[in-house]
Amino acid sequence: MKRIKFLYYRYRFLFFYILFGFISLCVELVVLKFLTYFHISFFISVIFSLIIGILVAFFLNVRYNFHITKSKRRRALLYFSIISGIAFSFQLLLRKRFEDYGINMDFSRFFFAAVFFLFSYILHRKYSFKEYKKVGVAIYADGVEDIKLIFNKISNISDFIHLDIVDKTYNPNCKDVKAYRAEAVRAYWQNKKIEVHIMSRNPSVWLDDLLPYVDIIYIHPTMDEILSEVIDKINLKNVKAGIALTVNEPLEIIDSYIETNKVNHILLLAIPKPGFSGQKFDFSALQLLEMLNAHKNRSKFEICVDGGVNALTVKYLNVESVVSGSYILGAQNPIENIMHLQTSGEYAKY
Repeated sequence: MKRIKFLYYRYRFLFFYILFGFISLCVELVVLKFLTYFHISFFISVIFSLIIGILVAFFLNVRYNFHITKSKRRRALLYFSIISGIAFSFQLLLRKRFEDYGINMDFSRFFFAAVFFLFSYILHRKYSFKEYKKVGVAIYADGVEDIKLIFNKISNISDFIHLDIVDKTYNPNCKDVKAYRAEAVRAYWQNKKIEVHIMSRNPSVWLDDLLPYVDIIYIHPTMDEILSEVIDKINLKNVKAGIALTVNEPLEIIDSYIETNKVNHILLLAIPKPGFSGQKFDFSALQLLEMLNAHKNRSKFEICVDGGVNALTVKYLNVESVVSGSYILGAQNPIENIMHLQTSGEYAKY
């Protein structure tokens, strides 16, 4: 059973892509036969049925497979249509040659769709569905967490690693920060994106230990330093700066940084107090999330939600990525819980 679950996890995108592709082809052929039955122009029938097939495949993949956020679906549909259209054009040229030898047109459509399948799938994963909901595992940089043990639990299954740094300016009772552990995290997850969430009123103190090893650094706007200067320090080192927001901070803080492209990552904390572990998901964060998704420049930034994320709360999160700590690392089967989050809680159905 564990082997089956692992295979499902590893190849789930491919499995559902095949299934939805087959369904869309069946729909496409049914529509084509319906139109030609009523003597609609064959060219118009082919184009219209292709469009319907593409829309069916796209809807099923976005809704049940890749979980693309609504703000990114228009762009995803554009890429999906272009790639599918190019693949269909090549198939059409080859099908004509086959049909000259008396081979059934319906059979040739399925045959060449299968031939071009891998090519299309690779391109769709790279362009159309590159922003599916990703899951990160939270690790505290406090010297207590056993990074090797965590690696043995989750291996390279998560989409990224999320490193939390909490100092005494946020939590007087926290353990001493070991920011240099970012180097160890990078050593274990060499090919993974590594994010850092700094919970400190003086985030610059930790940057030198972090910048060589990470890809994104989130900082809170409430600090004893000048926010714009810290953001510039991060961006100058070819690391992406992000802003972390709590439910109590005004959304307008991000506007100027988004408009000038200095920030394109927002971390929304769905817990009341950052820096304190074990808090439950604060559902008032959903109102702020709704406002973020309705932002006029929504296409310019990605949203990640952290705090109280589990299989029950993730289904409410229309975002590009989520972070979870105890729900994953405290589970008997951490990989299975990662799967729950990546499929927005729908893994439990299978």
